[in-house]
Amino acid sequence: MFLLFAILFSSSASAASSSFDHAGFHITVEPIVGYEFTQVNAPVIHTRGMLIYGARVTAGHKLLSGEGEFTLGTTNESFPTQDQNIKTDKQNARLGVRSTFGAIPMIDFLVRLGGQASQTKVSTTTISTASTVTVNPSWEIHPYAGTGLQVHLLNAFSLSVEATYLFKSVSDWSQNDVQTSVSCKINLPH
Repeated sequence: MFLLFAILFSSSASAASSSFDHAGFHITVEPIVGYEFTQVNAPVIHTRGMLIYGARVTAGHKLLSGEGEFTLGTTNESFPTQDQNIKTDKQNARLGVRSTFGAIPMIDFLVRLGGQASQTKVSTTTISTASTVTVNPSWEIHPYAGTGLQVHLLNAFSLSVEATYLFKSVSDWSQNDVQTSVSCKINLPH
């Protein structure tokens, strides 16, 4: 039921989370299941959808904590005017810091920054009926910065809206990506 709710009502969902708290120090583990949309500016401006799954771990105090995230996903990009479709299996690993502070009661504001390593494992490009498969074993590393809002509903649920900017090029800003997500989190009892 948690998984179904997360997939139907979000674009990137943390299905359920578990946390440990001691004297203001928090460790939280969140499974991630959902669909992420990324605006890509090159070669033409378009949106890339990716079915993702993985996990996020945060540790520290609310004002400053470390975060690690690993996701696997499959993207599917269509360019109808060029009769082209690109399907890609990809994995992302993020390591960074985040700061969360209460904006008003029941609403938290967060900022995050760090580095993201991405590997495109297999890419299949189909033009008309011809397909090309590309395997790339190398990792690309880029910095990221993001912000978001989290609304707490009762003690068991929270909804988040986040935007993360992935810096791929300083000289050509059209190479950079914007990743947006809306998620629903269900907090498991301790």
